[in-house]
Amino acid sequence: MEERRDYAVLRFVDQNGWSYMVNDYAKGCSLMEYIKQGIRVEKETVFEWIRQLSKQLEQYYRCGNEDAAYGYVNPYAVIITGDGMLCLLDINEPENEELLKQMKKKKLRMLFVRKERVLSQKTERSDDLYGLAKIMEFTAEKCLDPKAFTRKEERVWKRMLGKCYSSGKNAIKVLKNMQKEIGFLEREMERPRDKVSAKKILLAILAVCIMSAAIIGGTVKKPETKAIAADQDQPEAGVQKGVKEKKETKEVVEQNGDSPYLEMGLIYYVAWEDYVNSLDSLDKEMQETEFSDAYRVVIASLEEGSIQQEDGLNAEDAVKKILDELEKRAEKIQMKVYLYQYPLLKVSVLEESEKWHRLTKRIGEEMIRRQAWYRWDTNGEKECEVRKYLAESYFKLGENLKAAEQYEQIRKLESNEEELEEIYEKLQLIYEEAQEYEKVWEISREAVEVLPDSERLWMNYLERYCENPEMERELCAEAVKKAIQAVPELAESEAFKQLQGKYKIVIDGENIRVGE
Repeated sequence: MEERRDYAVLRFVDQNGWSYMVNDYAKGCSLMEYIKQGIRVEKETVFEWIRQLSKQLEQYYRCGNEDAAYGYVNPYAVIITGDGMLCLLDINEPENEELLKQMKKKKLRMLFVRKERVLSQKTERSDDLYGLAKIMEFTAEKCLDPKAFTRKEERVWKRMLGKCYSSGKNAIKVLKNMQKEIGFLEREMERPRDKVSAKKILLAILAVCIMSAAIIGGTVKKPETKAIAADQDQPEAGVQKGVKEKKETKEVVEQNGDSPYLEMGLIYYVAWEDYVNSLDSLDKEMQETEFSDAYRVVIASLEEGSIQQEDGLNAEDAVKKILDELEKRAEKIQMKVYLYQYPLLKVSVLEESEKWHRLTKRIGEEMIRRQAWYRWDTNGEKECEVRKYLAESYFKLGENLKAAEQYEQIRKLESNEEELEEIYEKLQLIYEEAQEYEKVWEISREAVEVLPDSERLWMNYLERYCENPEMERELCAEAVKKAIQAVPELAESEAFKQLQGKYKIVIDGENIRVGE
């Protein structure tokens, strides 16, 4: 184990919306020294590290120095104490010279500083966020098993990285959201899983498909093309053998009923977004070739991220063809609606045109009518996704109140705060255009109660208060006070300063006046 020693560190105390920085000493080792020992940790530990770092950077920014940056976020600037807590190194303290020398090495700066900043001493908060993102990637790579994250955890992790890499402004908000995202992940890990997960259902279906494929002489493996692999020295014989096997397989399928390959192809996409195996399985479908060919165009379009055409069949016609066929099979696929329709929903949102919006609407309405996510959705995530696509199609087709109905359901399901923030803004916009002002006030009040840290929602809230000539100015002043208490940095934002000038808001200590 790395020898622990005393380092000068920064600690923080929160009070009345402000943070106070305290210079202290802590016994421990740097995060870099810890990682170099090759110690594997649980993902919960890494989540906790990132939560602590994001919290301490947020506290550093709230110490009163406007736009001040920490300076250089990297694993040598983070101290792990004996009790597993993290502290930011005091980079202005000469006693930390040993670590500061390591931090100044160009090789390290190349890893944790933007390329254009490697030789520069200038730092901004966006550089701190960049360094934090690099620490996240570094710790995940060095301390976790490659498949430690679930799919949901990986999505959240990538979303946090994206925010750190792209954010040049409002670092405090980014850091607060990161803490909430990690809190969400921690709650998810603690939540008991009483229901069967969608993945287990898919695995069960795939197992059935595998057994069916085995019976008819097929295979679920990535295509190795037995005929070719069997005898590379005699390619002609191999091809002849492959044709013979394919013919024999087709005869067995015709004798035994349904072929499993169509559903296997859909499972590979829906469960794992495995385009290679999905397309390969659809290619092997021999009984319902027209149906599988239509799905093949859909999956190929999803793989390319744009509408494709194969053998004269374009994606739009393929989707319509599949939908018409699914109507005929409504009873047969009753428990598999999500499997069959989810790829259609995903491909329908690739294009921004009225005809595709109408297809999205048709598919989304059918999935909601039949609750397609039933037994596939243990946490509301899939239902939320379907409703979002449907709501957007309504909105783009001008059916705003129908969109609002979906957004009302989505706000009960959505766990991501940034997404929820957008939902509240869209609801306010729709109800305002419809002149349903009571609804606007109801949504506006609920928004700041549910997301009390959102500057955007508080600004919307204050705008509605102050622009209403019938609203008493004392109530407006109380609303301003409430907003600043919830988000202290709001008072320093450019948007708030414009609001101040527009409505003559005067802040004198704790006394606030509006309209004087």
